[in-house]
Parts: sequence; structure tokens; C-alpha cells
Amino acid sequence: MNRFLPQPGYGEFSLDKQYNFLIIKLKKGGAIRNYTVVIMTAFFVLLSSFSYASETTYEQHIAKGVSDIEAKNYREAITEFESALKDSPGDFTTTLYLGIAQSRAGDNEAETTLKKALAMKPGDARASLELGIYYFNKAAYNTSADYFNRTIAAAPNTDLSAMAKEYLRVAALEGGAKPWMLNVSLGTQYDSNVVLNGAEGALPQGISRKSDWRAVLYLKGRYDFVKTDQAEASVAYSLYQSLHAKLTDFNVSSHLLDLRATHALSPQLSLRGIGAFEYSFIGGNNFASAYSLSPALIVSEGNGYSTVIEYKYKKSHFMNSDLFFNNAERTGSNNLVAITQNISLPPSVLARVSYSHDVDSTRQEFWSYRGDKVLAAIQFSLPRSIYLDLHGDYYHKNYKGAFQLPGDNRKDNVYTASVSATKLLSQRYSVTVGQLYTRNKSNTAVFDYKRAITSLFLNARF
Repeated sequence: MNRFLPQPGYGEFSLDKQYNFLIIKLKKGGAIRNYTVVIMTAFFVLLSSFSYASETTYEQHIAKGVSDIEAKNYREAITEFESALKDSPGDFTTTLYLGIAQSRAGDNEAETTLKKALAMKPGDARASLELGIYYFNKAAYNTSADYFNRTIAAAPNTDLSAMAKEYLRVAALEGGAKPWMLNVSLGTQYDSNVVLNGAEGALPQGISRKSDWRAVLYLKGRYDFVKTDQAEASVAYSLYQSLHAKLTDFNVSSHLLDLRATHALSPQLSLRGIGAFEYSFIGGNNFASAYSLSPALIVSEGNGYSTVIEYKYKKSHFMNSDLFFNNAERTGSNNLVAITQNISLPPSVLARVSYSHDVDSTRQEFWSYRGDKVLAAIQFSLPRSIYLDLHGDYYHKNYKGAFQLPGDNRKDNVYTASVSATKLLSQRYSVTVGQLYTRNKSNTAVFDYKRAITSLFLNARF
């Protein structure tokens, strides 16, 4: 793919012209100042010689490094640019060329170096292009496409944008733009207080207060049947299955089907709609079914910032079983409004903060509530292809009635914190370790609990 690459250019390096300016000014003073001219000139030349020597050394390393890249002597180029950085620490151009040389050499440090260069000049078209090329060569086509699109937006109708478009075209031919995606996660968890349902399903309102190990399978497939510059539409199916070592009555099987579409009204404004249907089994028995509709407005502020304003309506039907014999009392609807701020801090930080308010209306009043939730999450991209995720939220619920009479209306304050680290083993496989902690403080004893979940997963992406 090197035939697509632009030739590195390092700009014009010029000597300081103050020396000539000083001589002209002094000559205007007449012959009586000749000695002064000589002394000051000698002093300036002495100072300039040091600066010139340093600048010349820097220029030599840059020129030699560029020449080595053109000759495909990438290891030699890396050495030259590293030497140039010693002469001029923090220089954008040198950092960028060092990343280019590392990328061509297949050095994994290229990712960190190129992201550092992009952080120095956020939105720089050349740095974005080179990051796209790095990920393209790793067959990470979705990630590379993001940086190629940034290049096109930052430098339209230029050689750089033309090159980015060519890479996007080749990526599509090589299968990078597949209309389908499949994620599979298989792992184990230790739960200090079973029950656990799929992340997108309803949590049974009964706490076992027993710990257990379980095996977990999570599968998600998606097919994009519309994908243009202005619109996207896809259908997805998710399966969550848990198998407990001892508490088999709490085995969960959850199925989720969703249809979503996004339409760009302008570069800054998009509409999104999601429709979903889910069905859950607990211990092999029917537990709940639900459908939901969720329109959203997405505002892109630029520089990695976006705001999502969302409304969600969900209708749930709960079914009684031997384990949850009053489950049907929870049948009802939920209305939720939320605002989320997404933040990208180049080169390696993604953050999200949100606030939501929801109202749950059920058959029995003591299951109905009003809730307020605040959430913060942040992801760090670390060296050696490691991603660290931190998440925390607080959820306050005021229920309309008391669960057990006589008594005060139920009030819950739910605190959740989690940390996980994912190591990319390749562009297809990764491993994740995580720890989640939940503290539900409730004025109703049966719902007051603590819970810790330790996880280990092997993930595959196709």
C-alpha cells in the first residue's frame, strides 16, 4: 500500500537573519562606531554559531530521516528522528515523522507516537491519515475508516483527502466494510449475591443472598442493510446465557432483537430511532417480555464532543413462576428521558456523563417509582493495546408504596462502580478482566444488599 502514501515534507528551515539586520543598523552610525560594530558583531557571531550548530544538527537528522523513509530504511529513520527529538523535544513535525517511520517498520509504538502527534495538533489531516494507515495495515478497518474520514473532513479536496478516499475504497474491496458483525464473549463470573440478568434486560426483584460461580456466554450479531453518508439502518440480535455451578434456578437466558436507524440532517445534527423486543427466562421458566421505542437527537459539537438527547418508552410483561410467584405485579410501562455528553480527549481518552429521569408505572403501586440517575464513564487507551474502563453511577428511586405493610414507602439509593481492562491479543481476539460492585441502600430490608461480581472473558470479533 506504500504507493498511496504522500511523500513526507519537512518545510523550510532558515537561519536567523538578525545578524545582517544588526550590521546594517550599526553602519548607519558612522565610522566612529567601527570598534563597537566589531565587538558586537563578534559577540553575535559567537552566539549564533552555537544556535546554528544545534539547528544544523537537527536539520541533518530530519533530512536523513526523510531520506531513509524514502529508501525504506525505516529503522535508520527511527534512529534519526529520535535524535532530532533530543535536539528539539516536543516538536510536532519530528514526532509525526517518528510515528510514520515506526508505522512503516511495523513497530507497535507507532500507535502511541502518532496519537501523541495528533494530540499536539488536534484535527491535523496528516496525523489523522497516518493513524488511519496504521490501523489499515493492522486490518482494523472500522478504526482506520474513522481516521480517514477525519482526514477528509480536515483537508477536503487535497492530496491527503484523495489518499484517504483511496484507502477507504481498498478497505471496502478487502472486506473492511462488511455489512455484518458478530461479537462473542465467553467467560466466568463469581457473584457474591446472585441474581444477574443480561445487561439490557430486567433484573429480578428478589435477592438470593447466596454466592456462586457461573459460566457466561454473550453473543451479539448485527447486519447493516443501509449504510450511506446520510443514513444508516441495522438489525441486531443478542443472546445472554448464564449457567450457575450450584444455583441453577437462577440460570438466565435473555434474547434481544433490535432495529435501529440514523439519519443525518446536517453534519452537526442527526436523528436516531431504536425499536427493541426482548424475552427472558429464569431457571428455564418464562420470566419477562418487553418492547421499547427510543427516539434520540444527536448533536455533534466537533473535536470529539457530542450530545445525545433521548426519550425511551418501554412496556414490560412479567410472568409468575415457582421462584417469582408475584412477578406479574411488576407488569407495566416505563418512560425515560436522558441527556448524555460524550467527550473525546485525544489521543487516548473517551468519556461520557449522563443524567436520566424515569417513571415506572406498574399493576401494584408499591412497584411503581420515580427515579433519577447520574452516570460517569471513562475509557483510557493505554500502551500495548490495553483499554481501561471506569464506570460509576448513582440511582435514586422513590416508590409510591410500601412493600410490606405497615411501613414507609420504599426508597432505594443504588451505587454502582466498575473497572475493567481489555487486552487486544489481535485485531480479532481480546481478553477482559473486570470487577463490579453494587450497594443498594434501601429502607426495606429485603432490598438492602451488597453485591460484587468478578469477571474474566475471552472475546472474539468477526
